[in-house]
Amino acid sequence: MISKKYWLLFEKSDDTRISKGIDGYRDETGEIYRYDSKVPNHKKLSLGDVIVLRKENEILGLGRIENIVSVAAVKKHRRCSKCESTDIRERITLSPTWKCGKCTHEFAEPINTNMSVLAYTATISDFTLFINSPSFREVKACALAQKGSASQLSILQLDEEKINTLLKDIKSFPVAH
Repeated sequence: MISKKYWLLFEKSDDTRISKGIDGYRDETGEIYRYDSKVPNHKKLSLGDVIVLRKENEILGLGRIENIVSVAAVKKHRRCSKCESTDIRERITLSPTWKCGKCTHEFAEPINTNMSVLAYTATISDFTLFINSPSFREVKACALAQKGSASQLSILQLDEEKINTLLKDIKSFPVAH
């Protein structure tokens, strides 16, 4: 019998994304989580694994991985024209339009590159929203790896005992799909 793992999945809104070098994944909160083969831990998610969903700095709820589908895809990157970082910021009122978050170079147009990836779509089942959510820091403190609380990983493995202890008194309600 294969034991299930526990994960913190980080969903970032395109509206609050500062860096514009890489497009978002178009997640469907509590239903679909998208990621690709360049995301650390992408191979470790499995059917039946339990997920805690974080959006921005809020812990939303809990669910289970029901299905995972992968397809070959091309991921577009916009890069700094000087250092090739994808940490670039689009400026609305200043010229030139782009500024690199790494080397601070300012430029009119980014360099576009393409990368072959496997694109994954994980279907989430049994998703329940938390009524009284723990903080994202409390959940990250349950990370299996020691540096987990400082991690910015989108897919972070959690210690089963720690996360169950943290969530034991959390009230939630199921989300109808």
